[in-house]
Amino acid sequence: MTAPLSRRTLASYSAITLPLAAMSMPIAVYMPPFYGQGLGLELTAIGTIFMIARIWDVVTDPVMGTVIDRYETRWGRRKHWVAISLPILLLSIWHVFLPDPEAVSTFYLGFWLLTLYAGYTMAAIAHQSWGADLSTSYDERSRLYGWREIFVIGGMTLVLAIPALVELFGDGSFTTKVGAMGLFAFVLLPLAAIPLLWLVPDAPSASTTPVDWRATLRIVTADRPFRRVLIADLTTGFGSTANASLYIFFATWVFELPSHASFALLLYFLSGFLAMPLWLKLAYAVGKDRAIRLALGYGITLKIALFTFAEAGNVPLFWTYTFLYGAAFGAAPTLLRSMTADLTDVDELAHGAKRAGTYFALLTTTNKLGSALAVGVVLWIVQTWVGFDPRGDNTPEVVDGLLLVYCAAPILAMGIALLPLLNYPVDRDVHASVREQLAAQAEAAGRPA
Repeated sequence: MTAPLSRRTLASYSAITLPLAAMSMPIAVYMPPFYGQGLGLELTAIGTIFMIARIWDVVTDPVMGTVIDRYETRWGRRKHWVAISLPILLLSIWHVFLPDPEAVSTFYLGFWLLTLYAGYTMAAIAHQSWGADLSTSYDERSRLYGWREIFVIGGMTLVLAIPALVELFGDGSFTTKVGAMGLFAFVLLPLAAIPLLWLVPDAPSASTTPVDWRATLRIVTADRPFRRVLIADLTTGFGSTANASLYIFFATWVFELPSHASFALLLYFLSGFLAMPLWLKLAYAVGKDRAIRLALGYGITLKIALFTFAEAGNVPLFWTYTFLYGAAFGAAPTLLRSMTADLTDVDELAHGAKRAGTYFALLTTTNKLGSALAVGVVLWIVQTWVGFDPRGDNTPEVVDGLLLVYCAAPILAMGIALLPLLNYPVDRDVHASVREQLAAQAEAAGRPA
């Protein structure tokens, strides 16, 4: 588990994140305007539904993490949970992305969004915690989750090519764009699951220590380094989703370039794809927490520059900003997950249990909670305080207010995320010591390390 993973294993493990990302990215970026402008639901209602759906994950994620850790099968610890999630995801993708306009209501959107999130929760927690079992190496885990994030960004990039092509051929309707993206994720999901379920090793745990709700509570209250990771994940999730949920409105009203929005977003994720190996090299050189802090500082600087220089109709500036800002996209999600995998080793040394599912469930919970708060808060602010109307005329003052919220919300979130990462205690040397002690315990007990 300390030897380098083969590229076949890395690719087989990471492939399923491509359709999962292709499914989740349009939900954040395209669903508010699709159900608002295209299907007539109020922005405040859409924001409330998204916020409720994400907050509901605060309950379902820890439950799912505990269940995944507790219930194994003869096929292993994780893969059966991914298999169970597939029909749930396929059914809900169809209803969310290709709805019957006559059936759409706030209840319809709420029900199918909750179903979609339930399936995604099952797949994401099982998959991320599976990664913690594949390697115990400090740097190899960064490599593993880096590969995962590259496939995530690849999925987002590919799915964004769809609306760009739709716009290129002259059909700019939200119905066509969203439906095509949904079909892409629907077809690709079962195909990408095959190599994961067939080729990636997944063995039952050697630990016999049971996992229960008291263990989950103990993790939250006693694991101080993990609390730092959770705070950083919450706030970076808020900032990323605040940026995503206002992006279409920002491109349409601030830069007045709606026909460039999809292609510029494609540049954003292409930049993140290209930059990911650089963030990994930086993490190898200076440590994971320092690399995240540098990425956050980079993002804050670009947002300040955008607020200063944004100009309607300036295509080069719009494309340049979007490409440069996208370079930081994958750093925090990748390295926070790698740090979480390291903390599962610290927890195992302290308590004798393998609880990667519980850890990644809580990490997924905070990210979703940050996303939920972002959608609910920023859509409410731009409609209620700023007075923005996506279907009507907006004064220059309203557009300036939209730009202020678009820049200020991520800046505030990234600034807060920096704080818990200062003087982070679990570095490469600390983790190496933990692994040595776990190996000694395993040798004394006569079981694999």
